[in-house]
Amino acid sequence: MRRAGLVALATALAGVLVGGAACPASSAAAAEPAWGVVDSTCAPDRLAAQRAAGLQIAVVDAHWDRLQPVPGAFDREAADGLAARITRCLDAGMRVVLGSGAQYPPSWVRDLPDALLRDQRGGVPRTGAVDLVFGASPRAALDDYLTRLVAAVPADRLTGIRVGTSAAGEIGYPGPHESGYGFNSWWAFSGPAQGTAPLAPGQRPAPMPGWVPGSAQWSGGAATAVGAGEWFGWYSGALVEALAAQARVLRGAGFTGEVHLPVPGRGVLPADRSVAMGSLLDGHGERDGALGRGLDYVAAMPGIRDAVPGPVVIDLTSVDDATAVRARALDPPEDTCRPDDPAASLEPTVRVERWSNLRFARAQASRAGLPVVGENPGPPGETTGGSDDSDPEIEQVRRAPGYARDCGLAAFTLAFEEDLHTPRSGVTLADYVGAITGNS
Repeated sequence: MRRAGLVALATALAGVLVGGAACPASSAAAAEPAWGVVDSTCAPDRLAAQRAAGLQIAVVDAHWDRLQPVPGAFDREAADGLAARITRCLDAGMRVVLGSGAQYPPSWVRDLPDALLRDQRGGVPRTGAVDLVFGASPRAALDDYLTRLVAAVPADRLTGIRVGTSAAGEIGYPGPHESGYGFNSWWAFSGPAQGTAPLAPGQRPAPMPGWVPGSAQWSGGAATAVGAGEWFGWYSGALVEALAAQARVLRGAGFTGEVHLPVPGRGVLPADRSVAMGSLLDGHGERDGALGRGLDYVAAMPGIRDAVPGPVVIDLTSVDDATAVRARALDPPEDTCRPDDPAASLEPTVRVERWSNLRFARAQASRAGLPVVGENPGPPGETTGGSDDSDPEIEQVRRAPGYARDCGLAAFTLAFEEDLHTPRSGVTLADYVGAITGNS
């Protein structure tokens, strides 16, 4: 019975990674997602087991600090090791998505002028996150790194390369846990962002220089909701430009595959955005940190579609996160996607705050016509994404494939490969395959 299920799975996984998956569909019409793992080691024994189980995708992470410990050149041993790892996965028949590793900057990058993001208090992120949005010096270092990365790996065989701006490798500015001040931190007060130091190409300085969100005054007059909206639009839009800039560098280096953008959470809900602008960004309307992180997917998804040179793929990292746990406990449940979600998500009478992160973010990608893949957050309590309110990892393994199907994802990659091959995790490759095939 299991063997028959695996054969059927392998047959269903034929085809390209994201072809024809821009909009959610009913379960009867939706194509079967492709399946894979995050943080693949490409170890031969694991590859053999995964391929026999019908898995087809491996997400492999590069590390900037290991590849470029000093400026101006790549560490040849580290580069050759990464290329060999990728090649093992490719030769085993896996499609490889490479994480660029920009979230792991070497120490010399942090020492560059205006290298770190700064909030309105002059603080820097606790994680030491580098300013990949506004700073000219760190951007130039990143451009050089990405160009060398493409040359160091078999880029013409890759399915995609992931890019991001955060310390987690995702879209966004630092989150509340990175600031020391909770939700009320805004990361646009470095010299470049305020127009007093060299600015990364393509970016604009703050439209209201010196204005601090929450302040009722600016430049001798009263601050307005319209002005706050323009400031926030600039703040959020700068993220889109930063992603587009990384994609342009990859294209200039000769990479023609998919650019994957890992997208956390659901972003700012429309009603919350209105409240936030009306209160001049003083903290009202900040539900989960999305405002301070600049995550306005209602506006950003169309912006990504228009600005990032394609092909581009949205990677939703919230498949069966803590919001899904809460949403499926409601009556009626609000955790999974429905065909009318793209239109309903912007209806003022629809209580989208009850929806899971996956459901709302998926609706915004669909509105923009962007293809979507996804992954689960990982074990609860892990710094990699899972929280204490998330499902236990075994439940994520069991539930996430169903969410991937219901939401019309082109592919789903399970976080993390290591957990499928380590007894202490309590989950196995057989558990994952059983959830995919319905034989669990």
